[in-house]
Amino acid sequence: MPNDAPAAHGNARVVLETEGLTRHFGHIVAVDRLDLRVHAGEVHGFLGPNGSGKSTTAGMVLGLIEPTAGQVRIFGQELHGASRELRRNIGAIVEAPAFYPYLSGRDNLKALAMAWGGVSEGRIDELLEQVGLTERAGSAFKTYSMGMKQRLGIASTLLTDPALVILDEPTNGLDPAGQREVRELIPRLAAEGRGVLLASHLLYEVQQVCDRVTIIQRGKVLESGTVTGLLERGSFIEVAVDDLTTATNILEALSFVESVTRENGRLAVAAPADSGAAINRALAEQGIFASTIVPHMNTLEDVFLDVTEHEDGDTQRTAEAS
Repeated sequence: MPNDAPAAHGNARVVLETEGLTRHFGHIVAVDRLDLRVHAGEVHGFLGPNGSGKSTTAGMVLGLIEPTAGQVRIFGQELHGASRELRRNIGAIVEAPAFYPYLSGRDNLKALAMAWGGVSEGRIDELLEQVGLTERAGSAFKTYSMGMKQRLGIASTLLTDPALVILDEPTNGLDPAGQREVRELIPRLAAEGRGVLLASHLLYEVQQVCDRVTIIQRGKVLESGTVTGLLERGSFIEVAVDDLTTATNILEALSFVESVTRENGRLAVAAPADSGAAINRALAEQGIFASTIVPHMNTLEDVFLDVTEHEDGDTQRTAEAS
């Protein structure tokens, strides 16, 4: 288990917290007062267009880039000036992992373990099994597929049993099979009690594996919340009936219905996605029979484009007004 990390996903501790995290490069503000929390037992998606500040944030969390302002805390302890032991609680893959091509997967892990002061043989075998490389552990790294190389990279981040794992575009450049291999591994890391910060531009992938997401643009947080909550926002149930007026009156009186609007001769009902049966029952009890009741859920791509394009529009209007 990760150092000091609880296995429970419920009242999980905050593994990573940034407060007012800021980084300037000359006149360019790469990260602007970023507040972020990653809990033990969750996969937290970190999303943003290219140049939004994701990699700069990861660099500051890893201690590779000095913040202009703000703080990074691991288990409540400031990262700046932190002990080597605290830094062992962070594992990361940023871009493609680098290994010795002629060494085996096992020997590559042994070499990295030596740099950390040594890790037991048992731990290395355990990690190879965890990422599905036991059978190929003795093969040279250069013979590995892209998916295998990335899985070995993930194993390397776990050598010190970290509480926080940072994965920056972990499926970038992989074929569909390799993407699936890595995608199936990521939730297992969180299930062991780790906090996982996943930066990815593959939104369907994030939607599948993440519990929470934070969307940034120009270094600022635009949205943050559970994946379920973000997807439900703006979703609706399409209802097709002959008598739109009567149906509207019936549905507007239901406590779980937020609003009812007419679109293209049908009703768009803002209500929970699982309320179709209740809607059908309420209409039927009043003699109104629907020919269609279909929930329409957002995708993470819908949410992402909505918030980032809205921000672009606000920026453009501000520029035009100034």
